[in-house]
Amino acid sequence: MKSKIILLTLFALLNFGCSGEPEPLKVPSNLRGLIVDSPATKLPAFKLTDHNGKVFDNSRLKNNWSLVFFGYTSCPDVCPTSLTIMDKISKQSGLPDNMQYVFISVDPKRDTTAKLKDFVEYFNPKFIGATGLKAELDKFQAPLGVIYDYEGDTTSDDYEVSHFAAIYIIDPRGRERAYVLPPHSDKQVGEAFNLVYNYYK
Repeated sequence: MKSKIILLTLFALLNFGCSGEPEPLKVPSNLRGLIVDSPATKLPAFKLTDHNGKVFDNSRLKNNWSLVFFGYTSCPDVCPTSLTIMDKISKQSGLPDNMQYVFISVDPKRDTTAKLKDFVEYFNPKFIGATGLKAELDKFQAPLGVIYDYEGDTTSDDYEVSHFAAIYIIDPRGRERAYVLPPHSDKQVGEAFNLVYNYYK
């Protein structure tokens, strides 16, 4: 029986090592809101359009570390605050060269390419904005657990969108590695990203 337990343990360790997935990152108790996926969450194929009219799909996430936020340009508070925080993070030292910041609009009816471009470039000219058909948005969002809903008369332009307000950390293999729950601060999200990056790079 003892030898069988040893063999099963060795088999599990070998399989774990072959997967290329390290042991789950332990989040310090003083770092609020960081949720780490272990193993990382794979994203299905999706196809959106960025603020320059170019295709934004899974390939745009590959070979980069990405901070991703879902919202809409007419958002009165949470979205502007979150993009301001992401801008502050982009100016922090010690970040990887292959870092990008992505805003995904869940309001494709109102958020045209031009509107997205004005919005994201207001916060940082290097930011990426993207949106697309609801079916394509949902392919991207569903594995991440992003929930959103339209409130008001969507046949007009007078409505609001309630949405999950986490900031997601996507690794260079295009997988969700972690997310940070609100309320956010640039210190909190910056520390969360650095912890994840230094562990999983």
